[in-house]
Amino acid sequence: MIMEYLNLIKKYKTPFYHFDIPELKSRVEMMKSHQGSIGLCYAMKAGPMLAGYISPYVERLEVCSPGEYEICAREGIAPEKIFVSGVNKTRESMMRILSLGGEKGYFSIESIEQYNILEDVASHSELSRKLKCYIRLSSGNQFGVDRDTLDIIIQKLLGSENLELLGIHFFSGTQKKMKKIEEELTELVLLGKNLEESLGRKLSLEYGPGLGIDYFINGDGSMEINEPSYQFAEPAIEELMDIVGRTGLEDCYSDITFEYGRYIAAPCGKYFTGVADVKRTGETDYAILEGGLHQITYFGSMAGMKVPYINYISDTSKIKSRDYVLAGSLCSVNDILVRKVNLPRLDIGDTLCFNLAGAYCATEGISLFLSRDLPAIVVTEESGNEMLLREHIETNYLNGGYNG
Repeated sequence: MIMEYLNLIKKYKTPFYHFDIPELKSRVEMMKSHQGSIGLCYAMKAGPMLAGYISPYVERLEVCSPGEYEICAREGIAPEKIFVSGVNKTRESMMRILSLGGEKGYFSIESIEQYNILEDVASHSELSRKLKCYIRLSSGNQFGVDRDTLDIIIQKLLGSENLELLGIHFFSGTQKKMKKIEEELTELVLLGKNLEESLGRKLSLEYGPGLGIDYFINGDGSMEINEPSYQFAEPAIEELMDIVGRTGLEDCYSDITFEYGRYIAAPCGKYFTGVADVKRTGETDYAILEGGLHQITYFGSMAGMKVPYINYISDTSKIKSRDYVLAGSLCSVNDILVRKVNLPRLDIGDTLCFNLAGAYCATEGISLFLSRDLPAIVVTEESGNEMLLREHIETNYLNGGYNG
């Protein structure tokens, strides 16, 4: 494995992200084997670069912006597999989606205004079918609608000639505890029963469990270098399906789809960054990395106080180790990736690999800060072939000198 990493580093130069499509496929297959008849939806905000690769293996992809839909269109993803979500739907973006065949897909409704927008664009388009709509129920934040508004939109959909009421959409957040998930599913069971009684039929359900990923090692920051022992959290989905069985969820809806982002994508990606400088200040050893918080972030990182799973990549064996602060290249005292981790003695030019970087890491950072280059993106395809999905990109042109 180390030799494979060294070959990648030599060929593509750090920093870069690497996504493993065989691992992605294997993870999806594992999840589907547990879910049975419950469909699988990939929330592509977690990793939009994976959309085209994962599409053949899931029932749906959730998009939350016009840009994400454009990515799906360029990747040739069938419109009937796309679930259009998001709080900011506009007439212009919905017209564009319909022009790309989007009428075959699914649409969430998060407000009265969104209902009006979809009704308007549908009525002014030559559609072969009604738009299939889910109403998003709020969990108490800015997303979705409350129960009273849910009932209002249901009545509007029942009377619409252009929009069809298909189901309920619910997602409250990520990294949730099983107790919270069980509480939500219990409420959704009650909602499903009530709606079936009032409508005379069962609705569909699109639900985001928000299963968590344990990004960090325990203890004092010491680890077996090059042998990360993180778990792929398979027990979590087993426990989830136990809850589904206990609550009777599948009896209350005509069909169910679970949407995931982080839980699918995180284990399938890595971030490689070189050591740019090594120095000792007082009693502290610092390693300055090419990357930083603008390129690698983990949910719950707490300003570097927690230690993610890291590989030390080198073609030479080093016996001695020491504790390091891993700092990034930004001119900010906050750019600390790890405040204490024990690693082999680092030299300029060594490489560190941050694991579990497949979800959000490549897109969520403050990538334009300090005008540093964007890392490359490398993919190992299902065939085993490597593809450079994105070259290193200069960002200084985005931040100034627009006419140059």
